[in-house]
Amino acid sequence: QTELNNIRNKLPSDADTPLVRKMKVGGDTVIAISVASKDLIKAKSLAENIIKPRFQQVLGVGNVEVYGGYEKEVKVEVDPNKIESYGMNIDDIYNIISRSSANLPAGTIEEGEKRYIIKVMTELKTVEEVQNIIISSKDGKVLYLKDVASVKLGNKDVDSYNRMNGVPTISISVEKSTDGNSVSISKGIKEAIESLSTTLPSDVKLSVSYDTSVDISNSINNVKNSAIAGLILASIVLFIFLKDIRATIIIALAIPLSIIGAFFLLNSIGIGLNVISLMGLSLGVGMLVDNGVVVLDNIYRHITELKKPRYESARDGASEMLVPIIASTATTVAVFLPIVMSEGLAKEVFWGMSWSVTFSLLASLLVAMTFVPMISNKILKEKVDKVQDGKLLIWIKKKYLKLLSLTLNNKLKTLILVIVMFFAIVIPGIKIVGGGFIPPTDDNVYVVTGETPPGVTLDKVDSITRRVEKILEKDKYTKSLETSVQKSGFSINVKLDLKKDRDKSVFEITDTIREKLKGIPDVDLNVADGYAKGPGGGGKDIELDLTSTNNRQLNNFAKLIYEELKKMPELGDFKSSLTGGSPQAKIIIDREKARYYGIRPADINRVLFYQVLGSNPIDLKTDLEEIEVNVMLPKEYRNSLSKLMTSKLKLESGKMIQLSDVAHIEIVEGPAKKEKLNRNYKVNLSANLRGGSNSKIVEKIIREKIEELGLPDGVNYRFGGDNKRTSEMMTQLGESMFIAIFLIFVILASQFESLVLPFIIMGAVPLSIMGVYAGLMITGKDFNVMVMVGIIMLSGIVVNNALVLIDYIKLLIARGSNRRDAIIEAGRTRLRPIFMTSMTTMLGMLPLALGIGQGSEMYQSMAIAVIFGLMVSTLLTLVIIPVLYELVENGVEKVKNKFNKK
Repeated sequence: QTELNNIRNKLPSDADTPLVRKMKVGGDTVIAISVASKDLIKAKSLAENIIKPRFQQVLGVGNVEVYGGYEKEVKVEVDPNKIESYGMNIDDIYNIISRSSANLPAGTIEEGEKRYIIKVMTELKTVEEVQNIIISSKDGKVLYLKDVASVKLGNKDVDSYNRMNGVPTISISVEKSTDGNSVSISKGIKEAIESLSTTLPSDVKLSVSYDTSVDISNSINNVKNSAIAGLILASIVLFIFLKDIRATIIIALAIPLSIIGAFFLLNSIGIGLNVISLMGLSLGVGMLVDNGVVVLDNIYRHITELKKPRYESARDGASEMLVPIIASTATTVAVFLPIVMSEGLAKEVFWGMSWSVTFSLLASLLVAMTFVPMISNKILKEKVDKVQDGKLLIWIKKKYLKLLSLTLNNKLKTLILVIVMFFAIVIPGIKIVGGGFIPPTDDNVYVVTGETPPGVTLDKVDSITRRVEKILEKDKYTKSLETSVQKSGFSINVKLDLKKDRDKSVFEITDTIREKLKGIPDVDLNVADGYAKGPGGGGKDIELDLTSTNNRQLNNFAKLIYEELKKMPELGDFKSSLTGGSPQAKIIIDREKARYYGIRPADINRVLFYQVLGSNPIDLKTDLEEIEVNVMLPKEYRNSLSKLMTSKLKLESGKMIQLSDVAHIEIVEGPAKKEKLNRNYKVNLSANLRGGSNSKIVEKIIREKIEELGLPDGVNYRFGGDNKRTSEMMTQLGESMFIAIFLIFVILASQFESLVLPFIIMGAVPLSIMGVYAGLMITGKDFNVMVMVGIIMLSGIVVNNALVLIDYIKLLIARGSNRRDAIIEAGRTRLRPIFMTSMTTMLGMLPLALGIGQGSEMYQSMAIAVIFGLMVSTLLTLVIIPVLYELVENGVEKVKNKFNKK
């Protein structure tokens, strides 16, 4: 911003000051209020002067905008013929009015012991006072403003319309600040509406037309319900495996205690409860039991196998597992540290979720080491029979041991088979499974925006808007319409019933609406899910930026590509930045003639400005409002080019000439909007996806079309919009994953004091990726950013099973078992706890994966990725990790023996 301010003086005098703003992820509109009244002039004044300031007082509110209604103004329409007869022009009238209303200080007077501040009070306060401004006084004859102009209190010329279900209203849009909370802001605005309803006139009604807090609250409740359902499912699994209601209660209690601890830690760093942070807790519900299960299982072993008293079993069982569960928790937590420590879009989106999972796991570690042994000492039976496996688990264990023996006897064949399986699933999966940004959610609203050609009148835009409104009103899913019309286009926000009360999703409805709106002329339409204000809102699914230093070559190639895009059935709602400019009427000044008459171009510009736009020399101020006094010519002069050329210019001699005496008019099409990217000319082509088309596949088709047409030398292209954000975030998450894998390696290497074993344990990670792609193909979900986060999460989860297995194998070898027997025995004894912890994690996420309820689209694909990745990884880990371990250890042993012989 500082650099732009430094070059401000080098820009044209009529150019707006350039501003730099930080763009946030997602929209900022929290709540929209509709103001209905029979008198929209009064309602507009109340909205600007009473309602808006009250809303701005609500904590967390950023910007508040008022749309629609009518503004008061005192319109001074000067009769050009009358003022000419008195030797004046509109410039003179403006100057006289501007000097007629002011409160001017005139110094101070000290009289006696008092000092008085002198002020000359000439400020006008009523329309009558404006009408009686003295224009001139000659020979005893006084000329008032009302003698040469029509002075009336009325409305400003309308430049926009706002309607609610076809009824003219005023709309107030409330945006949040950077640190604002949508739910608390919405609550504060509703409280403000209640307090205002007692003071506003009875005919002014305030109602909520759009409220994000409703969808957010529904999403939060859905995530809460999913977490509770996950807790119940995880508890059922524990009871089935442990067959002890007391042990199940211990673990079931550990989950809410861990969540409470996580709430405290989240609050300490300023993270509130929202969809993202609660999603992290829901994803972690199944993992929260892992530490408790491991500790409780070891306490059971001390009671049943070592026959220790309850107190000693709780103490020794917990202390023995301290290092393993710290390591397993550290590997899971480590995968999220790179996300929260890095900078970029990934951190902004997943900051809350990363800390939620991290804090919940750290809390579960503390609970497992303190609460679980304490409560076990209190409620477990002193004499506990060893838990007998059920028939199904016995059968599974029997088959598993046979398979394990077979694979250990055929290690290389097993590895080759798994590698072939990996490529057979992942390679086709990459081609079949599409990609995308954060999955869109069904928020019970969609928006239709339209951009009209430059130079179209507001009435023409409104006519097109009403045609679209009629089509939307007839759709059976439409609940209400909120319309905003401007000269450049319009936006219509369509409210729907709740997702559970509809038989179609918002995405299916928008596809149908696109078909219904086809063929409406003179407008570029865009149909998008979500809420937006203004013709430029809504965004596009596909954006293609073409750049070149040669503007003509760029425009020609862009037109070819645009025509090809229109032929693609996968796309709709097309838009190109190659639109023509607005029609212009250029006043060409003959400088020789102007110099002859002593007229300066600035004088001409000022007179025309007053005549066409009008100008505001003074304001009438009351206790509640300020009303502008605007000087202009009558409407028939403002809306006529021929009459514009009859505008009077006053010479130094006092004589009058017409504008046509020193200038002529030319009608031309204005220049099209020119965009630049890195100092190169840029053309933006955009469109929306149709019929559930995948952005990655469509992007590939567009690339092929560009190659077929032949990209000219000097022309470059890139994809923007969601594809650009997806690419940026995938890169950031990929970097975070590599750092996370390195951290996991360091943790494992320090625990096992080996550089080889960590590589074996981390072999579970690629196995989980195979499961992710299999799950996505089975369920038909895209590989989006949320899935990538799921893979990062899996990197920390899946190594735990391998870690537990390898740790027990080493323990048995240390006790004297040979390598093969230790591997078989470790597989047999660790099968049940591995199954138990994996199933609790998977079932804990199952409610999220089912995608039921408000906002479930966001996290469904992530939960599916974690469940399938963990499922496949768990099954293959029990086989592949022992094979890798024996293969590597045998190799190391041979190398050692070879060197020892030497």
